[in-house]
Amino acid sequence: MKPKIAFFILPILLVTPFCGGKADRQGIDLVMTLTPETVTDSLFFKMDFDFTTAADFEKLAADRSVFVHFWRVNSKEMLLQDDHQPPKNTGAWTANDRIHYARTVFIPQFLNEFDVDFEGYEEMKLSVGLYDPKGQEKPIVLFEKKINIQPASINAPEIVYDEGWNEIETDIHAQEPFTKSWRWTTARSVCIIENPKKEHTLIIKGGVNKTVLPDQKLTLKLNGAVLDEFIPEGMYFSKEFTVTREMLGEADEFSLEFLCDKVFFPDKVFPDSKDNRELGAQIFFIYFREKLH
Repeated sequence: MKPKIAFFILPILLVTPFCGGKADRQGIDLVMTLTPETVTDSLFFKMDFDFTTAADFEKLAADRSVFVHFWRVNSKEMLLQDDHQPPKNTGAWTANDRIHYARTVFIPQFLNEFDVDFEGYEEMKLSVGLYDPKGQEKPIVLFEKKINIQPASINAPEIVYDEGWNEIETDIHAQEPFTKSWRWTTARSVCIIENPKKEHTLIIKGGVNKTVLPDQKLTLKLNGAVLDEFIPEGMYFSKEFTVTREMLGEADEFSLEFLCDKVFFPDKVFPDSKDNRELGAQIFFIYFREKLH
């Protein structure tokens, strides 16, 4: 089954971390495989779930959801969660059953490498199990693991915003984690990226001003070759590409270009604006990491 991707941090449910003895597994076992082995922030992280039930498994008293909680050990705060329904409703689970699927979550950038107290990693506790959404039955804890989260700079290719970019802007009140900061392009903006010389995933999340430029066309180029050309359907767009070894070339770096066929100057469009910058598209997020298989 193709992994499902959870792009956003979900609202926190009142399922607290567990200490001491394990809860009764009620004839259910869970084996989890986590990819990649080296976990950093700013990373798409794959979790492979393999639930099995014993021969003497009895039907659960209440239908359950799966909870997946990442806890910061030192602060005892939840960094993120990916609570979800399994592909087969737990009410339909039977003895000697197997429910196998995968999901992918995004670990946001949260580590501060420049903090004098930072030790190079932060310990995280991953707790997984089943819970009753109605709160009538006790949660069943099936998997717990401590994970050391390292900064993305440890093994992520460096991305340099080279030509044609405006300064970074932020909105700490933005609801979506991917829209908290951004850079505006100009008519042509270029990133220079370290070449890992192996297959990677490239994800770009951006936005355009449909009110000012309703039919603005964007062109993405990788090493001068057109990667994509499109007119965004709405004010936000998200693009995902598999970048092969051959596309990256042999040099130590490669270029990623953003081309806009139309741009605008806010002070020429909005009467009260004093912003004379050349603006093309907003780029919220560029993700370039090794492809998950």
